[in-house]
Amino acid sequence: MRSTEHPPAKGAPAQSSIRRLLGWLCFTVLMIPGAAPGMDFKIYYQPQLELKMVIGEGRIQEGDAEKFLAFAKMADRDDEGLVILVLNSPGGNVEAAFRVVDAMDHVRVYTTVPDSARCASACASILFASGERRSVVGTGLLGFHSCYRRDGRSYAEDSLCNEIIAANAMQRGVSHAGINRFVKQYGAGDMAWVGRDAACKSLQGLCKPGLLEIQRRTKTALMQSFDCSKLISVQAQLICGDAELAGVDKALAEVYGQTMKVSANKTRLRADQRAWFRNSRNACGDKACLLRSYHLRIDELKRMRSQ
Repeated sequence: MRSTEHPPAKGAPAQSSIRRLLGWLCFTVLMIPGAAPGMDFKIYYQPQLELKMVIGEGRIQEGDAEKFLAFAKMADRDDEGLVILVLNSPGGNVEAAFRVVDAMDHVRVYTTVPDSARCASACASILFASGERRSVVGTGLLGFHSCYRRDGRSYAEDSLCNEIIAANAMQRGVSHAGINRFVKQYGAGDMAWVGRDAACKSLQGLCKPGLLEIQRRTKTALMQSFDCSKLISVQAQLICGDAELAGVDKALAEVYGQTMKVSANKTRLRADQRAWFRNSRNACGDKACLLRSYHLRIDELKRMRSQ
């Protein structure tokens, strides 16, 4: 069983040569040792951007290219015509990762690693590096190390794997120095975690920001996308991902707290608030409905407080 982990080497053969070499690496794995299997995709609607984006999480494995294509068909495109792919993965099978890249090239993808997300090994050096646009935003991290070959309990650097990954990355505008920076220093049991500053300033060509990062409003929405996608209810996701909704949610909390302080019947007020939450707020499925519900409740609480 061969197993592999990250950064590349020298040379930049044509894409067809990369594909031929991949046939030799069918059992190569490029990921954090011991990471749990299973890459899943889902659609997340980002209300601030008014875009459906794809969230990709878990170990990269065979069949992921087909799954990605199915979800990409349900996603929207940004102003540059790209599908946004949010990555949170420990890496995985190298051949499977390049099959996903083929699918990404067909779709045209904006790869991003936002707040709380980590993209390591094959995820960082293959998937992330292959986006037409690429960004690390907020607290997102990329993890790099050399490809390795596992033989029983021992590990050895896999130079062929490194070469293939380097060739692909360099064809996509990543500098030779940037893609090879961590090969010698970080082996199978190590990981160089790189944040936005290092990834986008020190590793030439690795980041390739899109239009969404130009404006603070859209950049913040992109930054929060992974965290917001984790919330269970539609209402919570909408409020988390939209500055205006987050603002009225905060305003309501403040007005409710002030009203509670002067209320003569706190038990009744708590019950009324729970009823509003259940029957009004949670009955909404879009931003307009939530705004109406919040504003009506805020006005109602202010009237109570003034009586």
